[in-house]
Amino acid sequence: MQISNLSELLNATLINEGSVLSVGGFCIDLASLKPSFAFFSNDASEVDEAVRKGAFVVVSEERFAVKDAEVFYLQVENLQNAILRLLRFLCEEKGLEFVLCEGGDFRLCEGFGLKKLSGRVAWDFEPLSRARAGEIFCCEAADYLLKLGAFYGRLEDENYEILSRSSPFYTSVLCENLYFKNIPLPLIYAENFAKWVGFLQKRGQKLRFDAGRLDFFKIYFVNENNEILAFGKGARAFIVVFCEEDFNFWLENFRPQKELKTALKNSLFCDFSYQNLADLKNFKDFRYCLVLVDDEGEFVRNFEKREGGEKNLLNP
Repeated sequence: MQISNLSELLNATLINEGSVLSVGGFCIDLASLKPSFAFFSNDASEVDEAVRKGAFVVVSEERFAVKDAEVFYLQVENLQNAILRLLRFLCEEKGLEFVLCEGGDFRLCEGFGLKKLSGRVAWDFEPLSRARAGEIFCCEAADYLLKLGAFYGRLEDENYEILSRSSPFYTSVLCENLYFKNIPLPLIYAENFAKWVGFLQKRGQKLRFDAGRLDFFKIYFVNENNEILAFGKGARAFIVVFCEEDFNFWLENFRPQKELKTALKNSLFCDFSYQNLADLKNFKDFRYCLVLVDDEGEFVRNFEKREGGEKNLLNP
């Protein structure tokens, strides 16, 4: 982008006119800075470091002392608003698409290769500024998308048919005249899966789903001593989730519900209350147990995999 155009876009005041005509990119994080970039910050030490690293332009609310006459120094009234102006421009220039979705719909988008927006400019700046033309981004906050000046779509309910129920952790579904067999996706997300299939089909997008990209739940099959086994090889399974929203979703949608027990830390509203995850080693009266934890690694360490045979619970 021409620096004169950038200054006009940001409605900036020119503090120092440098010697180059254009910038090679934009960043708000020193770790992402490359020579020729425009750097946005209100921190004097960060601005000085950006100049040392080869930034062609620095943008700030503050009127900093010019340390390098070859660099453009631009002053804006509000740095956050300036960054949003730039992002709005880049989103429109690249023809980015946005989808407003929530709950299970939002959870599944990464499985289809789509990117999430956090709703925080500091976290979303880099993926948006480096996005490919026409890329699709998903977000849960309508007001945030409006700040980006973005028109957004929504997912619609789709007709679909569950073709088999061999396991609650696999889904076989017919949707949009397409048959998806034994997807390694829990059955309770079939409706969300169908919505994304319909959405992408209508846009002529290639359908690729990788359940391995999903990180909001984990299924761990265990033996009679509650030791982790290979997927599907145990008589029981822990369903591990990491936030209350997902815990409630499973609790409300899992079928048959009578087969699902729950475990929470220091709670009266569950089947098994634990103080430490190791306490769950003694809880064996379940077929499926839904557990809310903070750290997956800690769960794995407490239920480490060991050798041992168990009857196969699932045969997708």
